[in-house]
Amino acid sequence: MEPTLDSYGYLNVVANNIGKLTLKVFDTNGRIAKKICKDIISGVQKLDLNINDLSNGTYVLNAFHGDVFLKAFKFVKQ
Repeated sequence: MEPTLDSYGYLNVVANNIGKLTLKVFDTNGRIAKKICKDIISGVQKLDLNINDLSNGTYVLNAFHGDVFLKAFKFVKQ
């Protein structure tokens, strides 16, 4: 699985199989600001992260497929 984050708050995912994608958003102090769980199917998908409830600032999003860490993304919410 290969997730990528675009500048509009969408996560683009290319998955080889179905499963659960867990996204943990951390603030600059290392606290979890948001946790998102999405069921994914195989193929290409564009997931809306809906980060409107986050305050403006810098965050790190960690993506997991099941218990397997996939990728980390740093982003700024404005």
